[in-house]
Amino acid sequence: MNKLKISFGPESFSLKDNFTISRGAKKSADLITLRISDQTYSGFGECTPNIRYGQTIDGELNKLEFMTQAFEDGNCDINRETINKLFEPSPARSAFDIALWDFELKKIKKSIWSFHNTKKPDALPTMITLDASNIEKNLSTARQFSDSTIFKIKFKGDKTDIDRLLKIRECYPKKRLLIDANESISPSKIGKYIESCERFNIEVLEQPMKTKYDELLGTIKTKTILCADESCSSLEDIKKIEKYYDAVNIKLDKAGGLTEALLMQEAAINKGIKTMSGCMLCTSLGIAASQIIASKAEYIDHDAPLFLEQDRTIKINYSRGNLNIADSILWG
Repeated sequence: MNKLKISFGPESFSLKDNFTISRGAKKSADLITLRISDQTYSGFGECTPNIRYGQTIDGELNKLEFMTQAFEDGNCDINRETINKLFEPSPARSAFDIALWDFELKKIKKSIWSFHNTKKPDALPTMITLDASNIEKNLSTARQFSDSTIFKIKFKGDKTDIDRLLKIRECYPKKRLLIDANESISPSKIGKYIESCERFNIEVLEQPMKTKYDELLGTIKTKTILCADESCSSLEDIKKIEKYYDAVNIKLDKAGGLTEALLMQEAAINKGIKTMSGCMLCTSLGIAASQIIASKAEYIDHDAPLFLEQDRTIKINYSRGNLNIADSILWG
């Protein structure tokens, strides 16, 4: 397996409009694409670094250089077991892991579904994200994707949050709503936000406060589902969050790949924790690798490619609130 050729590089996909969360706005999906090939079969993966964890494109490229050099030096075989054992979870490891999955599946001529003995769904629903910019843009996005059954509203921890929520609920009184605060709510305000969630029938509140305040959630009684995102990045973190959260957002870039993400989902389910299959700003390639997770998740947040000006040539299509299942030519 050491004869495999590994190549990777940065790519940037412009967004149709700025995408705003509590930590700032993005104009593009800046990611890394990786290819593994033996000249007969090729596997592809991608990853999106997250500045929240101090990750950058250059930093993840350096990690990939290091990983590739280790394999080229002949010190170890190139396989999923090796990379997950030797390297810490990171977007770089995720791109590598995802590409190895794709390569292996193509080589044994199996889909990700048959490999896991899982029935391939006809399609998968996705929630649609209303970013933290302004209510005019939120309502415009909501109208465009009104056929989606769930909207996820991004909060930024300021006075505009509840005003936007009120107007969205007025326009969509029966729509299932989730809130993602991206750690923006201060401990002094969490009580008022929980009250608003219950008042407006919010189904899920995702990562309300910074991770260091997780213990405060243990004292809160609410019918709103509390979902961990930044508080849970690995299999070990599942044990840490079970006292404070009812659900967890599993992203391949956080987990360091599909291999660890599958273990995280299994552990969460065994503990009675609901799961969400999430994503960073990515292309259909990143979503394709997450669909096996989504098939067992209560919540699916796979709308990132819908906000790109141009997706990959082979892509996942959206129709009436659903995404089609990725063609194996794209991944898996």
